[in-house]
Amino acid sequence: MNTNSLKGILGGATALVLSLNGAAHATDMTMSTWLPPAHILSTELEGWAASLEEASDGSLNVDIYPSQQLGAAPDHYDMARDGIVDMALVSPAYNAGRFPIFAYVEIPFSFGNSTTGTRAFHEWFLDYAGAEMGDVKVCLITLHAPGLMHFAKEGVETPEDLSGLRMRPAGPTVAEWLTQQGANIVPSSLPEVRELADRNVIDGTTLPWDMADFGIHEALSFHLDMPMYVGAQVHVINPSFYDSLSDDERAAVDSHCTPEWSERISTAWFDEAERFRVQLSEDDSQTIYAISADQKAAWRATSDPVRDAGYAAVSAKYADIDGAEIGAMLQEKLEAAGAAYDSVE
Repeated sequence: MNTNSLKGILGGATALVLSLNGAAHATDMTMSTWLPPAHILSTELEGWAASLEEASDGSLNVDIYPSQQLGAAPDHYDMARDGIVDMALVSPAYNAGRFPIFAYVEIPFSFGNSTTGTRAFHEWFLDYAGAEMGDVKVCLITLHAPGLMHFAKEGVETPEDLSGLRMRPAGPTVAEWLTQQGANIVPSSLPEVRELADRNVIDGTTLPWDMADFGIHEALSFHLDMPMYVGAQVHVINPSFYDSLSDDERAAVDSHCTPEWSERISTAWFDEAERFRVQLSEDDSQTIYAISADQKAAWRATSDPVRDAGYAAVSAKYADIDGAEIGAMLQEKLEAAGAAYDSVE
C-alpha cells in the first residue's frame, strides 16, 4: 500500500468519525400538524423551524409532518403530552370543555384583530397555562383572521334567520352561541367541511376568509360581511423532550416560543386571509353582503349569555380562579393592544 493511498483512507476515516460525532449531537424534533402543507400556517411554521435550527447552530433539526400524517387533529394535544411527537399544533376547540380558559378566545364579538390580538392573548394566557396545560410547554399561539359566517343560500341577516339552519361551528363556544340562535350543530374538523358542504349536510359554517384555501367557498358562496370571532391554536412541546435538550438548545427554543413570534406568524396568516377576501370579492360566483348598524348591534347582543357561561365554566373548574375577573383582564389587555372588538369596529 502506498503512502498516498494510506493518507486517503485515513482522511476518509477521519471524515466519517467527524460525521458520526456530528450526527450523535444532532437532536431531531418531530412536529405534527393537521393542516395541509400548502396552508399559510404550514409555510410560516417551516420558516419558524428554519429560524430555530439556525439559532441552535444546527444542533436542532425540525421535521414537520402535516396533514394528520401522525394522528387525527383532535388528538394532537395528547400526542405531544404523551411524547408521541415532540411538538404539535393543537386546536383546543376540538376538545370541548377541556380548556375553558383558552376558550375565551372563541367568545363572539371579543377580538377586533388577530395580529396584536394574538400577542395580547398569548401574554394573558401564559398566566394560566400552568393550570390549564401544565403537562406540556406552551410555545406559540396563533389566531386566524376574524371569522364570519358563510352560507349555501342567501337570506341570513338577523340572529333569528339562523333558526333551523345546519351549521358547522368553529368550536364549542361558537357552537353554543349558534345553538342559542336556534341553529342545529354539525360538528367536524376543518379538513371535513368541504365534503359536508358538497354533500348538503350543512347550510353554513363559521370560518375566516381563507376557507377558500380549502375550496369551501365553492359550496358556501354567500358571505355575511360581519367578522365576529377568532379561532386559535396552541403549539405545545412535550416537557420531557424540552428537558432533554442542552442549555443552548433550550435557549434557542425559548427564543422562538414568544408572544412576538406568535404575532409574527398570525400577521402573515391575517395577510393571507385578506388576499382571499379580495379574491372572493372579485369573483362573480361569490356574494358578499353587508347589514345595517342596527342589525350588527342585534347580533352583538346575542353574545352576552355565551360570555357569562364561559366565565362560569372557568370558575367551576378552577376553584382559585374567578372566571369573570380574568375575562375582564383579557378585555383590558385587548383594549390596550388596540385589538378589542370595539377598538377596530
